Amino acid sequence: MFMVAACLAAILAAGCEDGGGGGLNLNKIGPNDPNAVVCMGDSITAGTADGGAPYPARLAEMTGKRVINEGRGGEEAGGAAGRIGSVLRANRPGVVTILYGANDVLHSRSDESILSALRRMINVAREDQTIPVLATLTPMTGLYKPWSGAVMALNDDIRVLAATEEVKLVDLEKEFSDAPDLFLHDGLHPTDLGNYLIARAFAELF
Repeated sequence: MFMVAACLAAILAAGCEDGGGGGLNLNKIGPNDPNAVVCMGDSITAGTADGGAPYPARLAEMTGKRVINEGRGGEEAGGAAGRIGSVLRANRPGVVTILYGANDVLHSRSDESILSALRRMINVAREDQTIPVLATLTPMTGLYKPWSGAVMALNDDIRVLAATEEVKLVDLEKEFSDAPDLFLHDGLHPTDLGNYLIARAFAELF
């Protein structure tokens, strides 16, 4: 408990980088709901039984927004690109958070294919006047350590994509880099504290 408390104190003191220097301009969301946020991602977004409340639920508590958890365990970026349009039309959010790539890496998808899917998601969001927010992947450790290099390389590409497309970036790799006790035993899914940290990183934009 002391380690978790000390780590949480360090997180609170360190602050958060969004990669874009500032908050979101909610004046550009047209008829969408400025108080609604959709979180799209895989099991890291959907949540796990051992990780406490998933980050979208915590984001709702931190911001007072209506946060819709559209995380799906095992989902890859291409699948998300195929359904984002229907998700946005159903919920009309002002903001959509996009956290994908872990399952793609594990299935040896090329960075090019992952980035293409992320770019399609950005474009669909903009067409619906929803503000897209990208995130880098959290590191892979423990059982998933063999894929850590591929994750770091993809994260570099996601940073470039965010800069090129001029969208906000929440750099979760950096958020997780120096803090212990953020992963469950598998080395992939976040602990209760890890979910808190992810939510806090996104909350800094609001």
